[in-house]
Amino acid sequence: MKNCAVFNDISGFGNCSLSAQLPVLCALGVRAHPAPTAVLSNQTAYGEYEMSDMSGFLRPCIERWRRMERRFDGILTGFFTCEGEVDAVLELASAHGGALLVADPVMGDNGAPYSGFSDALCKKIGSLACRADVITPNKTELRMLAGTDDMPLAAEIMLERGCGAVVLTGVEKGGMIGSTVFTPEKSRTFLAQKRGGYFSGTGDIFSAVLTGMMLRGADVFSAAERAGEFVSRVIACTDLQNAEDGIDFEKRLGDLIE
Repeated sequence: MKNCAVFNDISGFGNCSLSAQLPVLCALGVRAHPAPTAVLSNQTAYGEYEMSDMSGFLRPCIERWRRMERRFDGILTGFFTCEGEVDAVLELASAHGGALLVADPVMGDNGAPYSGFSDALCKKIGSLACRADVITPNKTELRMLAGTDDMPLAAEIMLERGCGAVVLTGVEKGGMIGSTVFTPEKSRTFLAQKRGGYFSGTGDIFSAVLTGMMLRGADVFSAAERAGEFVSRVIACTDLQNAEDGIDFEKRLGDLIE
């Protein structure tokens, strides 16, 4: 069984981040080892929330894993609260040469950075993105990483900086939505029927499915296609009135089990 370290926040309400990624990876036959970067009462889309920064925990946690002589086949990252957390994960990745590193560069959406994300933190996340085998930014995040609104050019810039593949999420065309995968050799777009509007946790689930599929041997194109299809099916069976509560991925976990 493949082992994957997962770094993200965890929220009491919102059905996103670690709460969504861990069962998804489990369904894909991957043993997930979580280390929370922050603990929230509820995810931020509710407007008001309580949050505890876990930066003081993360480095000792990783050091304890090192002393236990544990090895990882994959590393999946999401939300970070500070540069020190990113540094700790970069050190772990350096110590696990050959492990698949998938980074969701959580920094912003809808054309603007998230509140509280400093330039220093965004720059550090950019360093992680350049080190990653795969990144899964939305359009805002890819623009922030590469400094251009031209998405194909932005992907090319990130590939030139060392990223193995760019999976641009939130790509829309003719009532469809999905992702475009850019590699040094080629690019492909995968679209599914767009359903409803905003839903919490879709990016977390997408990156978890993609990571799990790649750890099972799929290439980045097949993994991105499978991830997009799964998210679309889950949204189709989700209560459309509860966007902040996240999507009902539990109803379709069986689709991932083989």
